[in-house]
Amino acid sequence: MLGGEEPPPVEEMAEGEGGEGAGVAPGAGGAPVASAIFYDLPEMLVNLNTPGRKRNFLKMRVSLELANEADITTIETVLPRIVDNFQVYLRELRMEDLQGAAGMYRLREELLNRVNAAVRPARVNDVLFKEMIVQ
Repeated sequence: MLGGEEPPPVEEMAEGEGGEGAGVAPGAGGAPVASAIFYDLPEMLVNLNTPGRKRNFLKMRVSLELANEADITTIETVLPRIVDNFQVYLRELRMEDLQGAAGMYRLREELLNRVNAAVRPARVNDVLFKEMIVQ
């Protein structure tokens, strides 16, 4: 080392600016990220609300980020309700509703609200898009 300084102990590195080898990935505010539990929903294919004879379709695969592993049983129990809530909402969407980052954000928030209403008292932290195709 330059100037004869000794490197800081590993504990100090994990608490301070850190670096690789600290052992935990920092989350928001530097807190360690807990291991997440994901549940894949079945693929959905819906026709969008379009005027005229032309039809547009949305094919989508999503994963749900769950608060804990025990919620998987609740998700599986009410899965038909979740799929129905998503299908009803998605069929009313127009092409304009899906455009841009704002459209994707609104879609994610709406799906998250609908899934949390269906699985209450369980909790879904996020809806993650795995695949999304609009034709």
